[in-house]
Amino acid sequence: MQDERLKALGLDEKDLLYYLVETSKINLDTTLTEIEDMEKKTILEQHPYAISHNQTEKGDYYYTYLIDPDRPDKRIYRRRNTLPELEEVIIQHYRSLEEVITFDTVWHRYINEKLECGDIQKASYDRYDNDYHRFFVDRTHNLTGKRFSKITEGDLERFIKMTIYELSLTRKAYSGLRTIIRGTFKYGKSNRLTDISITHFFGDLEISRNAFTRKVVDKEKEVFMEDEIKAVTGYLRDHPTLYNLAILLAFETGLRVGELSALKYTDIKGGFIRIRRTEYKYRAENGKWVITIKEHTKSDAGARDLIIPDSAKKTLKQIKQINPDGEYLFQTEKGDRIRSHALNKHLHVVCKELGIPSRSMHKIRKTYGTTLIDSNVDESFVMEQMGHADISTTKKYYYFSNKSEKKKLKQINKAISF
Repeated sequence: MQDERLKALGLDEKDLLYYLVETSKINLDTTLTEIEDMEKKTILEQHPYAISHNQTEKGDYYYTYLIDPDRPDKRIYRRRNTLPELEEVIIQHYRSLEEVITFDTVWHRYINEKLECGDIQKASYDRYDNDYHRFFVDRTHNLTGKRFSKITEGDLERFIKMTIYELSLTRKAYSGLRTIIRGTFKYGKSNRLTDISITHFFGDLEISRNAFTRKVVDKEKEVFMEDEIKAVTGYLRDHPTLYNLAILLAFETGLRVGELSALKYTDIKGGFIRIRRTEYKYRAENGKWVITIKEHTKSDAGARDLIIPDSAKKTLKQIKQINPDGEYLFQTEKGDRIRSHALNKHLHVVCKELGIPSRSMHKIRKTYGTTLIDSNVDESFVMEQMGHADISTTKKYYYFSNKSEKKKLKQINKAISF
């Protein structure tokens, strides 16, 4: 109603305020003083340490502690002769802290808030923190210590381009840098710490394709070649230990190693394996790694009912014979769950035993995806088995031709027959 009346008079809120001041309806000095007093009261109410009064022969004085992030105990002692004097010291101290808000300050507020609100898990927090140290800390062209409100779009553009150049970033690595900058500035703008619209900034930012380092992928190291698959799976079947059978099951199902390590017998329902949990690794506050199980998968698409092929059913029977009473499929004799790291380590031993290039468990998953695509399995079914939301993910990151040179030559000769 008030807005409509102003509009009818051809006025806005600024016109109204100007009129009130000019006609002495509002005393501007008094109003500003009241606002300052309210601000001071708020600062004093938020002061975490008590203000104490001490009486001595030499006179009275008031004292307290102030937050000081740069000191080992995070606080500093201050005293004054009167209470108003000490309160003014407190107010000026916290105002000075607020004024020096750096990029580093905003980043840590942003990422810590996301963790506290459950927007990200601790493992994701650790990954972002590692990227932050890689891209921002101890750099010649540094933003971390720069006052956040003073960072310009020119500063950002130069920093990004110098980071790509100095660290020889690939496009994939650059996406990690962009994620940190985007999140920090969105958080900063929503908290009125900057006027930069980071969405518009990245929309206008132009980076040459030649600026990025091109990563040359050795395809033969990304997947097991056809002859290697036969050699490895043959070895695993001939030596049916629990570790070998775990690796064999990975070849037959394409399970992520964290999903494999977290499998329970209760997850096997008829001809399906219900994938609903995975191994979870994060760094605790004491700096040590914690490895546990979380009751959900890496992504929404990861929660799936995976169809068990006949070969895998035989493998599961062998696993049950070796470990009939365990909660998890893969446990040591002491009852400890076999972790992802142990399976990766064992696969390296198997590769060395067979005299083939060493690869990780994830390369088995890529081999599985490649095999499904080469076998002309329906794309929707490939997505379901892999736990991917989009077939383009499988094709872009999981497909590598693993045919022998002889078979490739036969295929090309058949194709080029004119």
